[in-house]
Amino acid sequence: MEKEYILIKSKKYKLILLLDEMDFDYYTDVCVELVFDGQSIILFKDNLLSLKNITEQYGGNIVILDNNLDESKLGILLNNYYMSIYENEIQDNWSLDNQEYWTGEKYCCYVSLEYATWIYYYGGSIVMKVTPVFNGFENEGYVQEYYKFIQEYKDIFRGLFRYNN
Repeated sequence: MEKEYILIKSKKYKLILLLDEMDFDYYTDVCVELVFDGQSIILFKDNLLSLKNITEQYGGNIVILDNNLDESKLGILLNNYYMSIYENEIQDNWSLDNQEYWTGEKYCCYVSLEYATWIYYYGGSIVMKVTPVFNGFENEGYVQEYYKFIQEYKDIFRGLFRYNN
């Protein structure tokens, strides 16, 4: 029997954890669902151990968004980075860490085939943002599809949590 736990609830949205309590261990499949504006999207679907690892990585260690990154364009930048990887054309203007990953990825706690979920500190608040991910690079004619995706691009969700020291 699947059980629902509300992780975060506000007037505008709620974040729900769904899991089967009858057969519960680290390898139990769990879902994290975001409900807002009359819609519902699955942000995470994997086993509990994977969710535990993500939570430990971000729990109490939310990073301040780098001033060199445009907060309003994080999703576009991520998709452009993925396109440059796919085309094997990482350019000098990408800020990469010592493992050759784009430094903006450290604010992205989970990426699925459809969505990227971001958590970072910005402007006096903790921000949780959900952005779309382009997943058609393997398609013939993906360049036209990608440019249409970018032209129509819109962040999916942005929630703020006030930070109190």
